[in-house]
Amino acid sequence: MNTKKIKMLTAMLGAVLIMLGMAASGWAVPVTGPWSYSPPTDSILGYESLDEANEATELAFVNDVLTALSMPSASLYNGTGAKVDIPGDVKAISYTPGFDWDYAVVKVDGPNDYSYLFMDDNSSLSLLSGDNILTTPAAGTFPYNMGNPPLGISHITWFVGPPTSVPEPATMLLLGSGLVGLWVLRRKFIK
Repeated sequence: MNTKKIKMLTAMLGAVLIMLGMAASGWAVPVTGPWSYSPPTDSILGYESLDEANEATELAFVNDVLTALSMPSASLYNGTGAKVDIPGDVKAISYTPGFDWDYAVVKVDGPNDYSYLFMDDNSSLSLLSGDNILTTPAAGTFPYNMGNPPLGISHITWFVGPPTSVPEPATMLLLGSGLVGLWVLRRKFIK
């Protein structure tokens, strides 16, 4: 082979490798919804096949979905995720963890290993309607657990959204008095 052909093949191989590298980063992008079902079933906001389902990868998945949906980020419940293993071959669940939660990642085992992000909303798409009970749809209900046959739940990891802060009365009084002071100064300089 002459050097011109070798250079051309090298350039083509480099282009293919670059395209594969770009495509590989797109493979890890979660599929986002939301998908709502009839109450009291909680909505699915997204799903993804996670290579290693652990608290770090699940937290990244949760925040990738929430970012894609322009929602505030979440954090692990109590800093640990409070992971709960589900024994057996349970395909749908109604589970009360015993604490306030906003989001839950439900990991399904099997050849279609997917993690599903649920929102505690009773299908209303609002956290204000949550009941702190995780209720999933029946297995095989799109897009939830679509294996053939549908597979069982491995574990659930819990997440909370950002705290909702309510201004203290003293803060509101200070803000109000500052605004009145600015108004008085403005009136003084206008005259």
